[in-house]
Amino acid sequence: EHQDHIRQMLMLEPRGHQDMFGAILTEPVTDGADTGVIFMDSGGYLDMCGHGSMGAVVVLLETGMLSGDIQEKNNPRTLALDTPAGLIHARAVIKDNRVTSVTIQNRDSFFCESMEIELDPIGKVPVDIAYGGNYFALVNADHLNLPVTPAHIDPLKKLGIAIRTAVNRQFIFSHPVSGLSATVALTEIYENTDPPRNIVVFGTGQVDRSPCGTGTSAKMAFLHHKGRLKPEEPYAYQSVFGTQFMGKILKETQVGDRPAIVPEITGNAWITGFHEFVVDATDPYAFGFDIQAT
Repeated sequence: EHQDHIRQMLMLEPRGHQDMFGAILTEPVTDGADTGVIFMDSGGYLDMCGHGSMGAVVVLLETGMLSGDIQEKNNPRTLALDTPAGLIHARAVIKDNRVTSVTIQNRDSFFCESMEIELDPIGKVPVDIAYGGNYFALVNADHLNLPVTPAHIDPLKKLGIAIRTAVNRQFIFSHPVSGLSATVALTEIYENTDPPRNIVVFGTGQVDRSPCGTGTSAKMAFLHHKGRLKPEEPYAYQSVFGTQFMGKILKETQVGDRPAIVPEITGNAWITGFHEFVVDATDPYAFGFDIQAT
């Protein structure tokens, strides 16, 4: 509702691109939080993001934005992030004054339901829906007759959007605590390789470059529901590009009357640059453009 032109300016071309993702650091509004984080992409905003949280932690610590030394004597350094999904606890392992890994304890995650959708021209496709900070439609790539590889990204993107559209036509679900009506925002197409890998499609066809922290949480909630993943059992998960997170169920819990898990995700991020952007009032595309929408 407010200042969305800033998101457009940073995320869209010519400064960003269709798959761009960002995090705005703010003053926290929740007691005990070190900083607030608002996650954004070229299409809008998300309640929670695992890789965005990891990136924010690395920036906060390695640039000195948070008070306190980034030294091994403070190892691991713990932080609390105030996100739209709630308070997220993170810990960073430090070596030689650099962050070498970030672990986040994500929001309590749970399985929602299974359904079957009609997908042209494939036919009936089974879908599992789970919550991991965002709502995900989980689909085994075997049902789509496509491997999860970089060479198949374009058809996987189209299928991801079609799956989300079909799911939201029949998915009726309210969060068991807040009562808010749920909408599936992301499609997670996975392949049971070793380790398993996925492609996460969101927005107007954007693709996550990471294995997706909230998607990994949703996948672990689904696997736990099916009896395939136990607490404290490590779960490695790769993206279509080969980037990897290590997940783990810390413990079982409840969200309202629904069985749930407390997920933990470990990964890392690296600072690639420091940028200064300008807006020229005479520029007809001062706040960016979306070539997909033209």
